[in-house]
Amino acid sequence: MAVQGQRFMTKTQHYRKVTKPLLERKRRARMNLYLDELKDLIVDTMDAQGDQVSKLEKADILELTVNYLKTQQQQRLASPASPSSASSTSQVNLDKFRAGYTQAAYEVSHIFSTVPGLDLKFGTHLMKQLGHQLKDMKEERDTSELSEEPVNLSDRKSEAHQHDERPITPQEEDNDNPNGEDVWRPW
Repeated sequence: MAVQGQRFMTKTQHYRKVTKPLLERKRRARMNLYLDELKDLIVDTMDAQGDQVSKLEKADILELTVNYLKTQQQQRLASPASPSSASSTSQVNLDKFRAGYTQAAYEVSHIFSTVPGLDLKFGTHLMKQLGHQLKDMKEERDTSELSEEPVNLSDRKSEAHQHDERPITPQEEDNDNPNGEDVWRPW
């Protein structure tokens, strides 16, 4: 039972009077904690660069942090990636491509060997083409390791087609190697 003159607080009144100031105090304490951490980091960085800082206000801490991050970003954009890292990345990508290509060729070969009714001559021709492409990729890898330059396989393919006068028919390819010794199979 309420005493005369006292009334119960509603949830809204309780929030305004008690909870909101408490939450605001916690929010400010959290901001100050991280500003102090940021201040320590900035002071250490400035000392390492030879600059002495006496006293920093909150706005100074934020300003110095923004300036430092901008200079770091500009330096990162100004300095190109090292050629060795770019070369190793392209080599890893080429190795992954080659592994995927080999796996796909194996799957094609498996399908031709297990599915009845597929044209054997077409399958042999297709596997021969896949094998030639893989051989070309291996040659590209060997020459790129010597020259340390990135390889673009599509450029090489277009150069090779420029030198050919006419396309080779499947019958001519079969005549080149009647025993099928040059047919590449992944197993």
